[in-house]
Amino acid sequence: MDRAFGSELVSGTGLRQEMTPKATTTEETMEATTKIEERPAHAGQAAQPAGEQEPQLARIARAIAAVSAIVAVGASAALLAPLFVGRSLCAPGGGCDTIAHTRESMLFGIPRAAIGIIAFTAALAIIVSPGRRARLIAPFVGAFAAIEAIRLIALQLFVYKAICPYCMVADSSAVVMCIALGVEAWVRPRVQPRRAFAFRLAPVGALLAIVGPIAFAAAKPGPKLEIAPVPASADGRMVLREFVDLQCPFCRATHVALKKALEKRPDVVVERHHVPFPQHEHALAAAVAACCAGEQGAEERFIDAVVADPAPPDPALCRKVVASLSLDGAKFEACVKSQPPLDRIKSDMTLADKTAVEALPTMDLEGERMVGALDEKGADEFLARHPKK
Repeated sequence: MDRAFGSELVSGTGLRQEMTPKATTTEETMEATTKIEERPAHAGQAAQPAGEQEPQLARIARAIAAVSAIVAVGASAALLAPLFVGRSLCAPGGGCDTIAHTRESMLFGIPRAAIGIIAFTAALAIIVSPGRRARLIAPFVGAFAAIEAIRLIALQLFVYKAICPYCMVADSSAVVMCIALGVEAWVRPRVQPRRAFAFRLAPVGALLAIVGPIAFAAAKPGPKLEIAPVPASADGRMVLREFVDLQCPFCRATHVALKKALEKRPDVVVERHHVPFPQHEHALAAAVAACCAGEQGAEERFIDAVVADPAPPDPALCRKVVASLSLDGAKFEACVKSQPPLDRIKSDMTLADKTAVEALPTMDLEGERMVGALDEKGADEFLARHPKK
């Protein structure tokens, strides 16, 4: 008879002997039970003393930290929605737009919200891990996140004087996560916490937190508003009126996409208006420089070069671009110190106010207003809704 898959054949007598239960004493049973309890959960883990369990308060604190990390991931994903679907979950012209146009919105050329998703997801992995090293590292991860979160909250309150709701949710969640991990480290004894079923669902929660806000933004009605059509140009072409800030990362990305789309539409001409955000350190100087380049018939080429350079559009970069375009340097320097460029920018900003521009970039074409960043596909679709007449 074959005892089991992969086992050796044994005689009938041996089989009967093996199947016959062996009488055991009470002492032997208790000893066997004790050995089972002291057996390590898996190879490489230290044995946990029988009867010693992770305190309930420690488990609750760890659960709060995990939920806080997932909430922060979701808030960060909501801030990235405009980059993925071209639509924002924030109200136009609100605190989100203000903070999005500050230097803090980017870090090393990467949206801070994207870095937030990666950082909070990594923190979540540490929080739910039952390993001893993860439990030792977790409080320090929480402390680092809280320090950065408090710094960003202070910037919103005291420097930019604008509140981005999703930023505040992410930053506040980081503080709560830090406190929860501190409590867990304080009350937890030197035992190996078990990986509860709820913690195994954490990756699913993180995935839903990323996909949910972006999917919700995609399902929102398109940002189409009816406005007065922009009059055609002198040569009869359609006019695309664009309001931009040359330091705004979304404006810069849209400029590149729109330029490629316009190459296929010679019947459309751009009428650009500069609306430099006061929160952007170099926005006004860049707008003045663009106007002065325009005095020499090179505004479009100047903006193309400034946008193509990852450096901020400070005066040094503007002068570098002027030299690369072989413009008259002396004439340019005289222009940037004169009043006409400022008068033009003031007129542009007045037009933005009169036409209820609430966020940048904003584009008006044939009575349709498009608000927010566009990729190349979005720019093509925007223009396609207004075929050549």
